[in-house]
Parts: sequence; C-alpha cells; structure tokens
Amino acid sequence: MLRKNILKTKKLISALCIILMLFSLILVLLQINTQAATADDKLKDFANYPGYVDLLKKLQTAHPNWKFEIYKTGLDWYEVIVAESTGYHGRNVVPKSKSGAWKCTCGKVVDESWVCASTATVAYYMDPRNSLNEDYIFQFEKLTYGSPTATEVKQMQTGVETILADCKYMQGTIKYYDTKGVQKTINKTYSQVIMEAAKKYNVSPYHLASKIKQEQGSGNGSLMITGTYKGYAGYYNYFNVGAFGATTADIIARGLTTAKDYGWTDPEKAINGGASVLSSNYISRGQDTLYFEKFDVVPSGGLYSWQYMTNVSGSKSEGESIRAAYQKVGMITNNSTITFKIPVYENMPAMQASIPGSEQIVTEDVKINTDKVAVKEGKGSTYKTIATLSKNTNILRIEIDNSKDQNGKQWDKVVLSDGRKGYVMRDYLTKLSVQSNANESYVVFAYTNFRNGPGVTATTILKVLPPGQVVTVVEKGKYKNVDGEEWYRIKTSDGVYGYVGTGYIKPYNPNTSQIDQVQVVCKDGLNIRKEPSSSSTVLKAVAQNTVLTRIEKNVKSSDTKYTWDKVSTSGGVVGYVVREDPQTKQAWIKSLSEVSGSTSSQTSATITGTGFKSSDANLLCNPNITVENIKKVATDATIKNGNTVVTTGKVATGWTITSKGKSYAVVVLGDINGDGTITTVDAARALKKAAGKYQASGAYLKAMDINGDGSVTTVDAARILKAAANKYKLSI
Repeated sequence: MLRKNILKTKKLISALCIILMLFSLILVLLQINTQAATADDKLKDFANYPGYVDLLKKLQTAHPNWKFEIYKTGLDWYEVIVAESTGYHGRNVVPKSKSGAWKCTCGKVVDESWVCASTATVAYYMDPRNSLNEDYIFQFEKLTYGSPTATEVKQMQTGVETILADCKYMQGTIKYYDTKGVQKTINKTYSQVIMEAAKKYNVSPYHLASKIKQEQGSGNGSLMITGTYKGYAGYYNYFNVGAFGATTADIIARGLTTAKDYGWTDPEKAINGGASVLSSNYISRGQDTLYFEKFDVVPSGGLYSWQYMTNVSGSKSEGESIRAAYQKVGMITNNSTITFKIPVYENMPAMQASIPGSEQIVTEDVKINTDKVAVKEGKGSTYKTIATLSKNTNILRIEIDNSKDQNGKQWDKVVLSDGRKGYVMRDYLTKLSVQSNANESYVVFAYTNFRNGPGVTATTILKVLPPGQVVTVVEKGKYKNVDGEEWYRIKTSDGVYGYVGTGYIKPYNPNTSQIDQVQVVCKDGLNIRKEPSSSSTVLKAVAQNTVLTRIEKNVKSSDTKYTWDKVSTSGGVVGYVVREDPQTKQAWIKSLSEVSGSTSSQTSATITGTGFKSSDANLLCNPNITVENIKKVATDATIKNGNTVVTTGKVATGWTITSKGKSYAVVVLGDINGDGTITTVDAARALKKAAGKYQASGAYLKAMDINGDGSVTTVDAARILKAAANKYKLSI
C-alpha cells in the first residue's frame, strides 16, 4: 500500500513539474511577445520609413534603455542629396586619394588635399540607415542637457568623472594661475563646473567632457590649459575654440588669443565659454547632434549652409571616436541610458545608399575581342561563370577595375543583354564609340537617380536629375525588364551618359511644352526659395545672367504680392523665384528668346580677367590682383580707395571700380580689414564672425566667405589662416 502511495506521489510530482515547465515556457513566450510589442510600440514612428525599424530593433534589444527619437525633417530625400552635392559643388569633400567613384564628375578641387564628393558618396554618408549600428550610432546622440531627475544628475556627474578619470588636469578642486602668475583656487571640482555649464547652456555634460578629453588628451593635457604659456599667462581654452594653424605654435597662439578675446581667465570661465560657443553656434539652433552639425537639414536659420565641416565623413568618424571613448570608460552597457535623435526624410528609397567602391565609374560600349570569353560572378577566374560570350559581341561596361588579381589581371564590370552584371578580364575588351539607336528629347518629370548602368542593383548613382531637366535619349528598347523597369540610356546637357528608368521621363516637345529656359536679368540676382513665399527658406542665390529651367509659371501662393515661377538650376536645385518687381513690373527673369538680342550689351558691362570677375555689384578678386591687372581688360575703369583714385598697386576689399557706367565693390578673398594683404588679423575676424562676435556686411562679409556657401564658418577662418601662412591658395 505504501509503495502504491509513493508511486502516486511520484506521478503527481512529475505531473506538477511538467505543468510548471509548461507554465514557465508560456511566461517566457509572453515576455518575449510583450518585449517585441513594447519595442514595436517604441519604434512605431519609424514604421513609415523603409529599413529603420529592423535596424533599430537590434540596437534596442542590445540596449533596452536607449531611447530613439524621430526627427522628421519634412525634406524630400532627393532634394537634400542634390542640395548637398551637385546643387553646390564643394559643399562636401573627400580626400584626393579616393578613387573615381568617390569624386564628383565636376572635378572641382577645393584645396591641395580635398576634392568635391560625388553624389553617391554624399548619399552614403547622409543615409541615416547606414549608421544605425553599434559602430556609428553615436553621431545621432542628442547633445542637449534635457530635464534629468536629481538621481539622473548624480549619475551624469559620475559619468563625467568616469570619462575624465585619466585626465590628471581635471581632478580635484580647481587650482589655476591668474594673469599675474599667482596661483588661485576655485572651490569646485571640474565635474561640478561641467555639470553647471551643461545645464546653463543646455549641452550634454557627456558631450562637454568628451570634447575636452578629445581636445586636450589624457594625462597632463596640453599647453592650452596650463595658464602659464609665454605671452598668454592666465588664459585657458579647454575646447580649443579658434585653435588652428600651420604649426603647433600657431595653433596654441590662435587658441589662446581667442581665450583672451573672450576673457577666459580661469578654468571655470573657459569651460562655460566653450559650452556657450557650442550651444549658440549649433545646439541651440536645433543642430544638436554630430549629424546635424555636419548636415544642415534643420530649417532654423536656413538649410544646408551652416555646416561645421566640409569633410563628408566627418560626423560618422567623430561618432565612432566618441563611441570608443564611451566604451573605454564602461559607459556602453545593457543598462546605459542614452538618447539618439534620428532624422528621416520623405520619399526615401527602399534600399540603403551603397558605399562607393574603388573602381573607376564609366558608361561605355565595349566588344569582346576573342572567342569564348567567360563572364564571371566576381573579380577573378575562380568565380562562377554566369555567361560565355562570342567574339565581336557588344556589351556595356560600367566599372573599370583599379586593382589586380593574383595573376596581375584586371576585371571590369559589364552588363549583359538581360541586365545581369558580371566581370570580364580587361584583356578581352575593346572600347567602342557610343552605340546609339535613338536621338530623342525627353524631359525628367520627377527626381530620379541617374546611374552608370541599367537597374538599381550593382550600379552607381552618378547624380540626381531634377524635374524639368531636358535630356537626350540615345538608346531605348534594350533593357526592358531590369529590376522590374525599362531603362533608357540618356545624355545630359553636360555630355554625361547614363541610365534612367522610363517611369521618370517623358517625350519633350519645345513647341508644346510648358517648360522653357529663362535667364536672370535682375542686376542683384535672385533667391531660389523652398516654397513660393518671401518668408520661405532660401535654397540658393543665383547671380544675374544665370540660366534656369522654368518648370511652371504663375504658381499659386498665399504671398500674392509677387508672381512666382517654379525653376530648376543646372545643378538640380528646384525651387521658386519671383518673376518681376511688384512695383515697377520690371522683369527679373526673361525667356532666353527675349534676352538673346541683348546678350552682347550685358556682356560688355562685365569685367573678367585672370583671377578676378564681376558678380552682381561686386568684383571678386584673388589676393594680389593689381590695378594694372584690371585695367588690362577694363581700360576705362576708375579705381578708388574711398575718394582717392588709385592708379597702381594691389587692390583691397572695400574699394570701388567704375567701368562702362557701372560700379562694383571690390572683394579680395581673405582681405577682411581692407588693407589688401591676408594676415592672421583677417583670420581672427573671420573666426569671431563665425562665433557671432563680429559684425561684417557687404564686400567685407563676402571676403570672409571663402568657400562661397553663403555663410562664414570656422572652415573659412581656417583657410584664411593657412593662406596667411602661405599654406593655402585662395581662389574665386
């Protein structure tokens, strides 16, 4: 009997164990589903933008306390890429050492080390989805202070101390030397001062601490913060504001001169001052992440112009460095709480922008010059053969290999007749002239990618074509179903060949089309605005005589004072301009047919020579242009410094030139004080202007804008300083 009871008990226990296991499993499954639902709920705002949710879910799983805020720019993706690439060449740059795929076809050289970046390069770095991973997410870290609780403030201060743990100069109570060399004490710790500055100027204390460590290093720090540097005793610059130059001595002198100008006579003032500069120049403007500091897609103060650096990879690489610093001090854990502000754009493509390769990008016809040539899946004879081609077969080549395989052979990418891409050894290819079967005018009616070959996969974006651009179709009917679409080969107005999907172009007849070309005749030039309103953001300023494509006339607008037309620039910027002066009714733009008869008279009223040219009411000059240089092309010119007529020597900013009844203000690049010479004084004034501490207007303001992007930044100031040291050539 006892044995039976024991058996019954064992069975009961076994049954209970099974029930408990099942119950536990159900709880786990419910927990997983709840977590998934919670993640989905947190990320629901990103659901309308392709690819974001899946990428963010991975980060959310690894870091449950990370917060992802969506920032809806409201900007069209293609409009943004145009504005940051072909809309203004040189706004984003890459090192000269990069291969052809990274460089713009415009060939613009910005300085001795940097060239204009290609559209594909800009798209890769601007596509947020390429950085939604552990390595690069920190370029989206929110750099504002926020509204932390008392507990969170303590945690933040501990985090600051952790970041600065190996910085000997940031430990303990603050001791410093005043301007007389006397040692003094501030009864605060460095972390306290950073926390106070962070709150006062609404800047993340982590950002401030990381920035100081990045600028001053670990250990004992740099000479910028000792307070004992010869000639600058008692001055401190923890963020290296304005610290640039050709040599270490130049850099320190510039940085401490800036500290002197601001009155940073102790560490507390210097840390607060640096935080103020960061806040006022960028963070308070809404550019509160590294990404937004690099790419100005925040509407406050205009778009695209106020950008911290021109290096297209700047925010991504700096974000990577910050992550490494955080990782080193143990701030990236499963429990860490960090907020990221992620931008989204309208009309984003389903696929993430691809990183450019090392090949030379082309669109050209070639023929097979021998029999039984294998087309390989990859670069090399060991790859799978996807086709075998006969001698004299014509195919399309879209990439020229810049590397060699183990046998010293180069493999170029080609496109087969069915749209598949593969690789052929270059020895078997002979270049042909363009194989054309059409010559028809078409017009682009929506933003579209202009690619080096047919299809959206395994091809490269050459640039973005805007609506209204007229192109010539030179090949049709060959690639009818590549990635679900038919593709035509076209030639753009600048003679570049490539492919577009037929869903974005239509036949163009100049006799019946509403699209026409117009010329700016307003002597002061015109602003192209984002919307048909005088209060709308200026996308680009265009000078007199600029030719535009008019897409639409008499655009409806609430700003009824003006008549608005929709236009497109040759670089692809699409926006709105005012057609005429609302009071005098004098035209500000005219169709080319209307102005063709007056072109010669307009041309005669301009001054152009080597190193100088008239633009609107200014004469833009390189440094060292002389009166004699100008009089060679404008013999009637009268050149004045104030009321004094000048007949020889270098011209200077602020002088006036009158020729053929028209007056110009002289603008010498880099000459900000009007003495005709580029010095560190000019660089200092440009730096102060960038920091909002110096006022300039007219010719003097234009002389500061070295890269011509419509704003004065530290980049302009740095170039002026390098020019003063003969390390950089300023050029219009």
